[in-house]
Amino acid sequence: MFLIDIHNAIWLFLVIFMLHDFEEIISVENWSRKTSYLVENKSNNIKKLIWNFWNINSYSFAKRDVVIFLFCSTIVFIKIQFIDSRWTASLFMIFLCFVLIHNLVHIIQTLILRTYTPGLYTAIGLVTPYTIYLFYRLV
Repeated sequence: MFLIDIHNAIWLFLVIFMLHDFEEIISVENWSRKTSYLVENKSNNIKKLIWNFWNINSYSFAKRDVVIFLFCSTIVFIKIQFIDSRWTASLFMIFLCFVLIHNLVHIIQTLILRTYTPGLYTAIGLVTPYTIYLFYRLV
């Protein structure tokens, strides 16, 4: 099996996660415009809540993602600086668990709405497999 140096593998996580964020930013406006029919004249509050979260322009969504990126970058930086520390190992594992939950939310939203939701493809195809790979490497 081909193994990436652990430092590089951790840094690469930021790139993988940003590809996911780029999918969301690129698709969010068009998605909300094309899927507004899902909540018009409907009483399903869960569908409305999901749709309202995604009903945002790309600029505003990108501003949200900057905060997420800074948070992720901080966690990664701390992990790299204290690579052998037990507390950063715990912190990073908790962070990876949140990422997996985030990806699960993408799948649940898609199942509830019965349509693609922004970020689904990279959540399933990139972020989840890479997060599991990092778990494997760190454990």
